[in-house]
Amino acid sequence: MVCAENASEEALLPPVWFLEIPIHPVSPSQLVRFAVKWAQEDKFRRIYGVNAHAMNLAHRHTDFRLYLQHADLVFCDGFGVKWMAKIVDLDIPYRMTPADWIDEFAAEVAEAGQSVFALGDEEGVAARFVELLASRHPGFCNAGSHHGFLEKTGRENDAVIELINRSGAEHLLVGFGMPLQERWIEANHHALRVKVAMAVGGLFRIYTGIEKRAPAWMSAHGLEWIPRLIRHPVRHFRRYVVGNPLLLARVLHARFTGRSGPP
Repeated sequence: MVCAENASEEALLPPVWFLEIPIHPVSPSQLVRFAVKWAQEDKFRRIYGVNAHAMNLAHRHTDFRLYLQHADLVFCDGFGVKWMAKIVDLDIPYRMTPADWIDEFAAEVAEAGQSVFALGDEEGVAARFVELLASRHPGFCNAGSHHGFLEKTGRENDAVIELINRSGAEHLLVGFGMPLQERWIEANHHALRVKVAMAVGGLFRIYTGIEKRAPAWMSAHGLEWIPRLIRHPVRHFRRYVVGNPLLLARVLHARFTGRSGPP
């Protein structure tokens, strides 16, 4: 393992700007090291991921685009983004989903004596997720969990924030799905006392085995979306069948106009 003291000397490289979104060229291990390092500092940090769906959402929703532009770290969470960036001569070296780095993250936060709170998904899923992390990684500190089916404003929301704060967690993993999870983090970050908030999408369902990942060979070749579309064709039709060609059209337009970088 790389301890946080050594990681403190590592600088976050400037992002690659792709269609007005900054994507940091970090490896999974680097992402984990920065999260552990930042949890020792007196500042709130945000870590978000982007895939083709996120790029399309950012194009349609100004607030979501601004959240990504002002995040502390944005990682590439989709082969579509990595491959389409090449069309405009941009190199995004790594693609990973939270499921790819969560075990390394759990091991590192355990080593650092930091704790994690999980927020999201249906009743019991987030609880099972952190229980599994604790069972697989000795020393992992489970600060608590709460389901994601809560009123996102008002008394119930305030009670959940108080629960998170009382837990003493340094890390908060939020799995509401895009863009709700990022909007919730941004709306509540002033009230939260965690140090690092990460938007993790469907990680809890994947890690607990409720949602099966595609075979490794499909994931390695950017085909992970196909089983999802087959299992949930209505839910994912717009996201993949409509969304992917739309993003490609925008990338090709950027290629010929030279407008693929920062805003």
